[in-house]
Amino acid sequence: MRRIYSFLSLLLIFLTVLASRAHAQANVEGVILDSQTKEPLLGATIILVGTSKGATSNIEGKFAIRNVPAGSYTIRTTFIGYVEARRDIVVKDNANLEQNFALDPVTIEGQEVVVTGQALGQKQAINEQLAANNILNAVSSARIQELPDANAAESIARLPGLSILRSGGEGNQVVVRGLSPKYNQITIDGVQMSASNPNDRSADLSMVSSNMLEGIQVSKSNTAEMDADVIGGTVNFELKEAKQSDTRIPFIFNFLAQTGYNGLSNAYNKYNNYKYVGSLENRFSDGLLGVFAQIDVERKNLTSNELGASYSYFQQDPRSLTDFSTTGLTLSDIPRDRQRINGALVLDYQVPDGKIKLTNFVSSGNTDARSRQEYFDILNTQYSYSLSYSKSKLSILTNSLDYKQSLPVFNVHTRLSHTYSETKDPNDWAVTFMQRDQTGLNQFIAAKNVNPQEIQRSATPNVNDTYLRSIQTTNSFSRERALEAKLDIDRDFNFSDLISANFKMGGKFRHQTRSYDYNLIGQGGGSFIDHSASPITSLILGTFGIPPSDNPDELPMTYFVDPGFNYGEFLGGDYQMGAPMDFAKINAMVDLVKKNAYLNVPAYAPDDFNSRSFDYSGYEDRSAFYVMSTMNIGQQITFIPGIRYQNLKTSYKAAQGQANTTATVLYPHMDTTVVQNHPFWLPSASLRYKPFSWFDIRLSYSQTLAYPDYNAVIPRISVNGTAIAYNNNRLKPSRSANYDVYLSFYDNSIGLFTVGGFLKRIDDLIFAQRIHVTGNQAAQYGPPSSVFKPVPTQTYFVSTYINSPFRIDDYGMELDWQTHFWYLPGPLSGLVFNVNYTHIFSKATYPYLHQVKSGRFVTYIDTSYTERLLDQPNDIVNMSLGFDYGGFSARVSMLYQTHVFTATDLYPQLRTNTSAYRRWDLAVKQDLPWFNLQVYGDINNINGARDVSVIQGGGGVPRSLQDYGMTADVGVRFKL
Repeated sequence: MRRIYSFLSLLLIFLTVLASRAHAQANVEGVILDSQTKEPLLGATIILVGTSKGATSNIEGKFAIRNVPAGSYTIRTTFIGYVEARRDIVVKDNANLEQNFALDPVTIEGQEVVVTGQALGQKQAINEQLAANNILNAVSSARIQELPDANAAESIARLPGLSILRSGGEGNQVVVRGLSPKYNQITIDGVQMSASNPNDRSADLSMVSSNMLEGIQVSKSNTAEMDADVIGGTVNFELKEAKQSDTRIPFIFNFLAQTGYNGLSNAYNKYNNYKYVGSLENRFSDGLLGVFAQIDVERKNLTSNELGASYSYFQQDPRSLTDFSTTGLTLSDIPRDRQRINGALVLDYQVPDGKIKLTNFVSSGNTDARSRQEYFDILNTQYSYSLSYSKSKLSILTNSLDYKQSLPVFNVHTRLSHTYSETKDPNDWAVTFMQRDQTGLNQFIAAKNVNPQEIQRSATPNVNDTYLRSIQTTNSFSRERALEAKLDIDRDFNFSDLISANFKMGGKFRHQTRSYDYNLIGQGGGSFIDHSASPITSLILGTFGIPPSDNPDELPMTYFVDPGFNYGEFLGGDYQMGAPMDFAKINAMVDLVKKNAYLNVPAYAPDDFNSRSFDYSGYEDRSAFYVMSTMNIGQQITFIPGIRYQNLKTSYKAAQGQANTTATVLYPHMDTTVVQNHPFWLPSASLRYKPFSWFDIRLSYSQTLAYPDYNAVIPRISVNGTAIAYNNNRLKPSRSANYDVYLSFYDNSIGLFTVGGFLKRIDDLIFAQRIHVTGNQAAQYGPPSSVFKPVPTQTYFVSTYINSPFRIDDYGMELDWQTHFWYLPGPLSGLVFNVNYTHIFSKATYPYLHQVKSGRFVTYIDTSYTERLLDQPNDIVNMSLGFDYGGFSARVSMLYQTHVFTATDLYPQLRTNTSAYRRWDLAVKQDLPWFNLQVYGDINNINGARDVSVIQGGGGVPRSLQDYGMTADVGVRFKL
């Protein structure tokens, strides 16, 4: 740290000296508006012709060209979709000059066009993208608010290179350029969201409502000022700021009321969906103080039908690379009820040449899920029914105080922020009944290439021969809190009329604490089929008035079947589920067992091993500083070199121990804390060359990082027999060298057409690995010698994580066209078209422990194989056609993606990717002539597309299948 402080002090002295030598200069400032609507235009380009000086307008339409030498200039303003404006100006020393522009939309001669709705949103996004110094895609405020999406994840799903992951049909995570959500960073007004997953660093995007957003930016390339712990991309959600009321009403009031429908055939409470949004905003003290407040309450039915199948290589012929064995099938009906409340409070105060802004965002959601399952266990020829319940609560809080101002010597930007997230599962449980005999599954043990449908058709379920096997209850709690401070300082310099530069430096510090606690009862030993469980079994029989069977230790399932529950056309009728359990009765049974846990039967006893082994706590300190410069040579060349130093210090505590026969009662372990530091110097450089007014090319290079998952780096070690779970706390962050080339073509008729390519060369990517060691070699993977003494003649199997010794390449191409057909006659001038295509390649080497049987002997071979990165799609196509006419807006959109790689395996026939996924959505809105009323509606997943993953062998045999049906919403909103 001493080196960092010394370096920053020297830079500050150097910058002060340079500033003191600067000549007296002035600023040219103003606002860019639409001449007809008077709406501010974001991303307009303002330049002084014949110089390298220029600026772009912000979300309020404001711009400032700073440190302009005295003299005469021509100022030019351009905005795609609008007529260029020019005027001559005279700049005097130390005298700021105000220049405001009202731009006219481009039109056919004699025809008046008012740019609103989707067309305005598209133009704002185009100009924001062109004005950015890095490679960026944007969703503008006008586009978000005209036809709002279900949540923030859906709002970015149509951008090039992005795909989203869904839960119950709701988008909740984003994949950028084929890289999993944990490799991307999600921010709110530039502040990193706390991770919501106890295992990795990903965040839940479904917690952010699109109704409170001013805009979204997806940065695909990094400059030195940006956080470097991102390999895929950075998604920034910008919250709304207050607008000035144009009436005497103290606040602008907006209200939205919406109801919805779930079209899945067997979904209960199909119409029990709603959303209410209310907001207040205005500016006070002559527009200096802005207040924006919003609350969002919603409820969604996210019911889904799901299938999961497991496979292995064909053991009768382990050399076959085409045949496979089907080892299990799970059918699940999961009614999910999700209720969420979001809130935002944004205060801003305009100071001379700057702003102070206080941002507060909170989101809390409860998900109630009741999962009925049927499991076909081929290897053990067992058939079971289960009912599980989960009520999970996820809460997120973000606060930031932001100060930005142009001072006489420097431009300064500083921010203090606090983020918090917690996930509570206080009362989860699962109850399983198992059929005793004659399941009809033994015929599949040695069969090859079995389709899961054959398994269900051939199984012989018999609820009269099915008895209680297990009751498990769990609770878990994870939380993360981070405090962060950052400071950026920059200064503009003029070396000549054609050469200018901005020199920028800054640093930040982030302190983050994190913990996870998990508790389990009911897995330690024994079963409810055993006589040892008879005290509980007898209690249940007596309480529910169930007559005992021939075996008084058995609890039959027949008394817990719900005859009124209907699975409907499960998975479209392709599969059938039967004998649904009665939730009320099962819940009452679980409560009874929990209240009588003091009976201490082995089938329902606390599991100390699993309750302690996965707990962890600790902290991370992330420090960084950077220097960079933005150098302009005329209006044609912009060069941005920079370097960033970033260090991550981790300190985590977890259990290390060896399980024995009584570990479920008392797990012998030691809590161990490990501290690691990961310092990196990370260079970056960007170049933009604009030889023509309608074309530019952008080149970018940067080095970025991906820090290890929490469940990989915490110092957990557990030995259970010959199995060792060894978390590798010596893992290094993955490091990526990122290359981008982007060509952009643009004018008022074309709109914006871009073609780009990217390459990411990733070193030290982290993979799970399973290895075998013999005898005392296992000591290096075990807990301290006082706890673990390996048997010299024993073979141990170690599950761990490693940094891959092989370089991984992730590369691809992106095409994007955004245009407004303003030049077509009549109503056709309201057509807005967007289409993009992405193709991604990747090559990763996966480690694998291969087991080969030869008679009675087994040989273990540490090997590897090459495949794509997980979550990487091959092709993504997004297309939307919008139409604005008067107060009417409509948009039809299509998403198509193929071959997302979802599971890997040594045997190519067992590797898994998604089937082609094509989804159609429709959204419409109509303004009404009373009280600024609007009615709107949308239909999502019109064609009922399913999420399907198939193994590469067997001609499309499913590994997983999720059906969540079509959904529809209709609502009304008004503004006062």
